[in-house]
Amino acid sequence: MERKVKALFINGSPRKNKNTAQLLLKAMEGAESAGAEVEMVNLYDRNLNYKGCMSCFACKLKGGRKGVCSFKDDLQPILEKAVQADVLICGSPNYCSYPTAMLRAFMERLVFPAVNYSDYSKPIILKKLHSATIYTMNCPNEDVYRKANYHILMDTQARQLGMFGPTEILCSYDTYQFVDYSKYDAASFNEAHKAEVRDKRFPKDLQKAFELGKRLVEESKDDA
Repeated sequence: MERKVKALFINGSPRKNKNTAQLLLKAMEGAESAGAEVEMVNLYDRNLNYKGCMSCFACKLKGGRKGVCSFKDDLQPILEKAVQADVLICGSPNYCSYPTAMLRAFMERLVFPAVNYSDYSKPIILKKLHSATIYTMNCPNEDVYRKANYHILMDTQARQLGMFGPTEILCSYDTYQFVDYSKYDAASFNEAHKAEVRDKRFPKDLQKAFELGKRLVEESKDDA
């Protein structure tokens, strides 16, 4: 009997139906099409109350539980699911040159318990994880992304998932931000151009996300 792959999707956007969420949902469709058991978590859900790393060092205690954050709050059970998943895909818009604060807090709590203070070259991993990070932004293309140093500011966090297993990054550029641009002080953006990108390029990004979710599940199965 084929092993059931568990795929967890983390939405670090405050919106549950806009660009980042749509890409994550499409990746989830891809994972489900490959036979995975899927779940989406919206970090900005009003019922979730949590913080970043509290520096309690419970994950570093001799004889204590290793590899997962033990701080008791609403994020702790989500972190339990993350370290036991086979596939993890996180998503975030670009806020002031970084992923959102909620996703960064999630990453602090996920990554720090895996850091091995006795041997940095051997992270404490409970289960191999195939992962990816999806970013959305106003940045128009990869060239500007790199000139703005987003490949350092944004990608550094995403690459931390590499300690759990193979990871990758998918960027969706020049996204359509407002329902009605005329209501906002945003003269540097051309609404017609944004609409064209939304109608012609964004569907291609959705397809990439679908293929990403499907591929990570298939790669996870190959590891079994």
